Amino acid sequence: MDFTALEKVEGKLSFLFQYITTLKEENRELKRKVYALELNLNQAKAASSPDALKLKHASLIEERDRLMMERELFRKKVEGVIAKLDSAIEEERGAD
Repeated sequence: MDFTALEKVEGKLSFLFQYITTLKEENRELKRKVYALELNLNQAKAASSPDALKLKHASLIEERDRLMMERELFRKKVEGVIAKLDSAIEEERGAD
């Protein structure tokens, strides 16, 4: 009995089963990626909600105010140092 045709079919079926296994693995990987993308999208939507934006805005305003206060303190210290230097220069000129 000639089993050549049956062996060809068996080989093709084996190839198809391997191909189906590969496709299932790819499908699982794509499902994981889609899930991750959906999760990222939901997080991005939540982060851009009006409440989140208000909190971010308030935080930025507080940071700006803090930096402005620090700048003002620094400016006053620099002015104080300049005044002392000017005074020392005047004393040196007067001593000559």
